[in-house]
Amino acid sequence: MMRFVLCLLLATMLPAAAVAAEKTMSLTQAQAAADKGDADASAALAVTTDHDTCINECGNRGYDKAHCAHACRPGLCHVGGDQPYCVAQ
Repeated sequence: MMRFVLCLLLATMLPAAAVAAEKTMSLTQAQAAADKGDADASAALAVTTDHDTCINECGNRGYDKAHCAHACRPGLCHVGGDQPYCVAQ
Protein backbone atom coordinates (compact mmCIF):
# COMPACT_ATOMS: atom_id res chain seq x y z
CA MET A 1 0.00 0.00 0.00
CA MET A 2 2.82 2.39 0.85
CA ARG A 3 4.44 1.86 -2.55
CA PHE A 4 1.14 2.67 -4.24
CA VAL A 5 0.83 5.94 -2.31
CA LEU A 6 4.42 6.81 -3.13
CA CYS A 7 3.83 6.12 -6.82
CA LEU A 8 0.75 8.35 -6.79
CA LEU A 9 2.67 11.15 -5.11
CA LEU A 10 5.49 10.93 -7.63
CA ALA A 11 3.07 10.81 -10.54
CA THR A 12 1.36 13.99 -9.37
CA MET A 13 4.60 15.82 -8.62
CA LEU A 14 6.39 15.09 -11.89
CA PRO A 15 3.97 17.01 -14.13
CA ALA A 16 4.14 19.96 -11.73
CA ALA A 17 7.93 19.93 -11.96
CA ALA A 18 7.75 19.85 -15.75
CA VAL A 19 5.39 22.83 -15.79
CA ALA A 20 7.64 24.75 -13.40
CA ALA A 21 10.60 24.12 -15.66
CA GLU A 22 8.68 25.62 -18.58
CA LYS A 23 8.31 28.88 -16.68
CA THR A 24 11.99 29.76 -16.96
CA MET A 25 13.87 30.59 -20.12
CA SER A 26 16.96 32.43 -21.18
CA LEU A 27 16.86 36.14 -21.86
CA THR A 28 17.40 35.42 -25.56
CA GLN A 29 14.53 32.93 -25.63
CA ALA A 30 12.25 35.41 -23.85
CA GLN A 31 13.12 38.12 -26.37
CA ALA A 32 12.35 35.78 -29.26
CA ALA A 33 9.07 34.68 -27.65
CA ALA A 34 8.07 38.30 -27.02
CA ASP A 35 8.81 39.12 -30.65
CA LYS A 36 6.35 36.36 -31.60
CA GLY A 37 3.67 37.85 -29.35
CA ASP A 38 4.13 35.91 -26.09
CA ALA A 39 2.57 38.17 -23.45
CA ASP A 40 4.19 36.31 -20.54
CA ALA A 41 7.66 36.77 -22.02
CA SER A 42 6.92 40.45 -22.70
CA ALA A 43 5.83 40.93 -19.09
CA ALA A 44 9.02 39.32 -17.81
CA LEU A 45 11.18 41.45 -20.08
CA ALA A 46 9.41 44.58 -18.85
CA VAL A 47 10.72 43.80 -15.37
CA THR A 48 14.37 43.20 -16.14
CA THR A 49 16.56 43.72 -13.09
CA ASP A 50 20.25 43.43 -12.29
CA HIS A 51 21.73 40.51 -10.35
CA ASP A 52 22.37 42.39 -7.09
CA THR A 53 18.86 43.85 -6.93
CA CYS A 54 17.39 40.43 -7.66
CA ILE A 55 19.42 38.83 -4.84
CA ASN A 56 18.39 41.56 -2.39
CA GLU A 57 14.69 41.41 -3.29
CA CYS A 58 14.70 37.62 -3.14
CA GLY A 59 16.27 37.71 0.34
CA ASN A 60 13.75 40.33 1.44
CA ARG A 61 10.98 37.90 0.50
CA GLY A 62 12.43 35.37 2.95
CA TYR A 63 14.10 32.93 0.55
CA ASP A 64 17.45 31.37 1.48
CA LYS A 65 20.68 32.30 -0.28
CA ALA A 66 20.86 29.09 -2.33
CA HIS A 67 17.36 29.62 -3.72
CA CYS A 68 18.11 33.26 -4.53
CA ALA A 69 21.42 32.41 -6.21
CA HIS A 70 19.60 29.91 -8.42
CA ALA A 71 16.64 32.18 -9.20
CA CYS A 72 18.81 35.24 -9.91
CA ARG A 73 21.22 33.76 -12.42
CA PRO A 74 22.18 36.41 -15.01
CA GLY A 75 20.38 35.94 -18.31
CA LEU A 76 17.48 33.98 -16.79
CA CYS A 77 13.80 34.93 -17.17
CA HIS A 78 10.92 33.71 -15.03
CA VAL A 79 7.74 33.97 -17.10
CA GLY A 80 4.11 33.24 -16.39
CA GLY A 81 4.24 33.55 -12.62
CA ASP A 82 2.69 36.09 -10.28
CA GLN A 83 5.72 38.34 -10.66
CA PRO A 84 7.47 37.66 -13.97
CA TYR A 85 10.99 39.06 -14.30
CA CYS A 86 14.31 38.71 -16.07
CA VAL A 87 17.83 39.12 -14.74
CA ALA A 88 20.13 41.08 -17.01
CA GLN A 89 23.40 39.54 -18.11
